[in-house]
Amino acid sequence: FFSFSVDMGSRLSKKSSSRHQVAPDAQPKKSYSESEAPKSSIRSSLEKKTHTPANTSNSSSKSKKNQEAGEASGVSRRKIQDLFDKYADGKDTMGPEAVMNFCDDLEVDPEDIAVLILSWHFKAETMCYFKQQEFISGCESLKCDNLAKLKACLKQFPEELKDAQKFKEIYEFAFLWSRESTDKKVLDIETALEMLELLLDEETYPFIGPFCTFLKEQKSYKGVNKDQWVSLLEFCKTIDQDFGNYDENGSWPVMLDEFVVWTREQNPDKYCAPQVDSFLQNENNFY
Repeated sequence: FFSFSVDMGSRLSKKSSSRHQVAPDAQPKKSYSESEAPKSSIRSSLEKKTHTPANTSNSSSKSKKNQEAGEASGVSRRKIQDLFDKYADGKDTMGPEAVMNFCDDLEVDPEDIAVLILSWHFKAETMCYFKQQEFISGCESLKCDNLAKLKACLKQFPEELKDAQKFKEIYEFAFLWSRESTDKKVLDIETALEMLELLLDEETYPFIGPFCTFLKEQKSYKGVNKDQWVSLLEFCKTIDQDFGNYDENGSWPVMLDEFVVWTREQNPDKYCAPQVDSFLQNENNFY
């Protein structure tokens, strides 16, 4: 899921067995696309993220204070701090290489959806980075103060996707977390495609396959904004496969309106034409 070398390649398709989604109750809103978006993808995140985020200076006093905090809810903060320090190398942020080593020790593929869910539990701000406070607070909330406990949690994470509210939070978190940087308002197309493949399967969401093809072929959008991201899930959940209940005058983002037009043009015999206004249908009643 993170990408730490050019040779890693794409393994997201192997994660289908981990997908158990329940659609969130998001409300679609009309919006227009961002005209600019970053060009990178998940696979190039390591190369792109060569800088160190803010607050990465040594903080030995803070670490000492955390280590001396004692037991919290049956979990040792000192052990969690020691675990963090093992990978952070004296800094207050685990960078991409440290996170890769952490995943290796957890025996989990960095591209597995469990890493996304772990990052959600940690409330991580940026993909490929765990800040000290994110790591400590996340481990405390999970009641894990060593690798063995974290490994056990990872095995249970896919089950959390069956909970509607948790899935909604994870889905929306994925958009913010996988941006190239926190100041970006959109996901670049390649990253959006990989995240959608990780989170949504075609059996549950039949539109996701055609929509991904549309994103690859269209030339109008360089990225996907948050409103488009959230609305897509609601669209996949509520719109009939023949578009019979699709309202072209509804409040869907323009990108989804264009997707419907594109899909109908690609399959004119399969999909319904737009509904005729009821006033026009009953026009003869006035004469």
